[in-house]
Amino acid sequence: MTPVRLFGALVLGLTVTMGVIGKTKPEVFLQLPMGFIPWAMTGNPMPPFFDTTPFEDGEFRSWARDGDLIVSAGAKSGTNWMLYCAHQIRSKGRGNFTDVLLDTPWVELVVQPGQQWAEIKEKMNSTILPDGSNVKDYWDHPSFPFRIFKSHVAPPVAPVTEHKKVKYLAMSRNGMDVVRSFYPFFAAHRPEFKARWGGFPPTYSDPMACLKDFLPGGTLEALYFGYVKAWWPHRHDPNVLLLHYSDAKADLAGTVTKLAEFVGVDLDAAEHAEVTRKCDFEHMKTIADKFDYVQWAGAGDKMLCGKDGCPGVDGLLIRSGQNGEGAAFFSDEMKRLWEAAVQSELKDPDLRRWAAEGGGY
Repeated sequence: MTPVRLFGALVLGLTVTMGVIGKTKPEVFLQLPMGFIPWAMTGNPMPPFFDTTPFEDGEFRSWARDGDLIVSAGAKSGTNWMLYCAHQIRSKGRGNFTDVLLDTPWVELVVQPGQQWAEIKEKMNSTILPDGSNVKDYWDHPSFPFRIFKSHVAPPVAPVTEHKKVKYLAMSRNGMDVVRSFYPFFAAHRPEFKARWGGFPPTYSDPMACLKDFLPGGTLEALYFGYVKAWWPHRHDPNVLLLHYSDAKADLAGTVTKLAEFVGVDLDAAEHAEVTRKCDFEHMKTIADKFDYVQWAGAGDKMLCGKDGCPGVDGLLIRSGQNGEGAAFFSDEMKRLWEAAVQSELKDPDLRRWAAEGGGY
């Protein structure tokens, strides 16, 4: 066999082997440095710790029930903000908040490679924490008028029309601000968490490298363009509240009113004022440790660095929350690439306008 043919045979063999691994036991890839790349190349979901099994037909009703609120905001578009705010609304500003993964579980989050949804669901209902408390009492307490779950899924994965009495809060944000927010967010994950997931999420070498993952064809394209395109047709559905980050920042009190009405909670003037105060970013910064993501369905370690968890890394999840930071973060070339992507992906001019700046629809 000639060297060229030998090389071709080796490449073919490697390709076939990768394909088999990718279909049968893809978690093997995650044991490698940068293993998330072959994981993604072989058609597995990104990020690698997402599993949408809970939303499948026949499985959804095994955990979700009428009246539940699924906060399925776009990634880096106010998810934790709305989770916390919804929690304050259901407790009328008087409720304790222990950790975002306890009080408002993230159902599609896998905490160990190869872990199955059936195991996570069982742990949601049976896990006893080291302090003797029951995980179920945090998210399914009898005093709650409704339960809250975190997600990032969008239709048709989210069965919006099939289960009309389960409510969804969806939220989007200016796309350049989303990319800007991901840049430090990915770097703020603990090294042991990244190692567990084959180097994901990556710490980007520069802003352009970050942007390319979110452009059409990038590994994370679905987190922005796919998300806004999927939720837009459902903006008038009675069980969907579609918000824009810019509008919530401009009128937090009005957003509290809108969300309270959506979930059927009556707030008197004093309760409304207290909920609004707690939903403000300045208050949330004082309890930033509540958003470090304690992985109770795994070893109990934290996902994010937090304030002091990683030397030399500012690992806080709750940051400035300002609008417009993406414009300063993007170079002229990045802006050109982004605008081309927006024109290509968001054909509806009303959607393009709303996705960028919010406002009525």
